[in-house]
Amino acid sequence: MVLTGIVLTLSACGVEIPEDATGEEIYPITCARCHGGDLSGIGTTPGIGAGSPASQEPRQYLVDTVTNGRSRMPSFDSTLTPEQIDLVVDY
Repeated sequence: MVLTGIVLTLSACGVEIPEDATGEEIYPITCARCHGGDLSGIGTTPGIGAGSPASQEPRQYLVDTVTNGRSRMPSFDSTLTPEQIDLVVDY
């Protein structure tokens, strides 16, 4: 629980993600604050784990959503490289 708080605090402070980070390392920094540490969603933010509606979407839809944002989800094109977006979508 403490580690999650630290990660969320760091992400809110604009911590730069190392270029060699894995999708599993990127997710808690950029996604877990809204989508939950277990990918189940928080509040009105949808879950994105196995069995969720998001998991049924085509891969390119997910890449486009992370890159450009959609509805209330912000764009991550200035936060993540295209390669990092691919990694986090694959995760």
